[in-house]
Amino acid sequence: MYNVKVKEVVVDHHKYLGKRKNSLKIYGYPPENMFFSPFNMTFDPIDRLMLVDFEEDSIYYGIELQIFRIVDEEYPLVFLYRKDDLVDIYYTNEAIIDNRKKLIEDLLTNVSFNQLEKIDFKFQVDNMGLDAYLRLRDKLEKEIEFRIKENTPERDLTAMLAPVGADSKKPKYFPVIYLDKFGMVIKKSTEIFVKTHGTLRKPVELPVRMNGMHIYLARYSLEPIISNWNNSYSGNLNPILINTSELKIKNENLIYEILDNEGYYEIEKISGEDGVGHTISFEFSPAIPNLIALKSNVNIKGKFSCCIDDRKGIFAGEFHINRVGDIIEFSIQPTKGWQPFPGKLWLKTYKWTSKIQIYDFDNIKISSYWRRIKG
Repeated sequence: MYNVKVKEVVVDHHKYLGKRKNSLKIYGYPPENMFFSPFNMTFDPIDRLMLVDFEEDSIYYGIELQIFRIVDEEYPLVFLYRKDDLVDIYYTNEAIIDNRKKLIEDLLTNVSFNQLEKIDFKFQVDNMGLDAYLRLRDKLEKEIEFRIKENTPERDLTAMLAPVGADSKKPKYFPVIYLDKFGMVIKKSTEIFVKTHGTLRKPVELPVRMNGMHIYLARYSLEPIISNWNNSYSGNLNPILINTSELKIKNENLIYEILDNEGYYEIEKISGEDGVGHTISFEFSPAIPNLIALKSNVNIKGKFSCCIDDRKGIFAGEFHINRVGDIIEFSIQPTKGWQPFPGKLWLKTYKWTSKIQIYDFDNIKISSYWRRIKG
């Protein structure tokens, strides 16, 4: 039987990036005490999440339970995945969904939102593994319920970048969903049932082993780290000023680590924090050049690597910059990552493209977007 081994990191971060530097020959304009950034990141802090897939139901095939914490209170958000490609979402606290409605609609195609007075749930992990329970009434006024109790002493947890499927055919961002303290539900000794509309359903068993164990297609993360990288944007591209000798600069919610290349300020690294202590960073080699100072007819190719907290090389890829006249084209494509199943690597189907138009020094516009491409 095929044995899947989870990879927390994919590339040798330092070896992959190397020590590439930009030549001063790429510049055709004098340096200024500023740089321009086409990057952005937003975060969605979730306390923990879990998903369970099941068979033999005519409507549903999966349930996802997310837990959010607000002022020491826990609130659930439940996704019921349907066979007709609709996703029904249930919640009790309006504040939970208000902050996430657009994020969800950008990621999923067909969604319904449903507020309930009560959702019974339990989601904790002890030294025997997962102990979880959920019960609610769906919009058909029928009960949905599951119970999972692992009984594996001192089971190991790992981490992985979650693959994002074909639902996001027109993505508004690149989804970085890193599941830290991650586990697949172990089959041996586990108590498990799923019941929909009064009938027991069969939890899906994977025909592979993971890290040597027989498992269900049920998984959980105690520290999900979730970010939208480079949300699509059209509008002004404003300068970020360098007014001190400090080359670590915070602008909006990003921290830039800047290289001074003989007066040309270049972006070596960008970092963002999710508000609960986790950091996602992207390092570039060579550094992203000072875009506005580039001379015409210059082409630059480079690499990037993603780091999450102290793990370097979660996924990686390439970037390409070209300037012709007053138009700069900048593209990024992830190319290296890990997924738990064979086939086309999901993240290679994402490509970010931006077009920067320089009308004059005080009027610079950018239009950027992601698209799915054939690998």
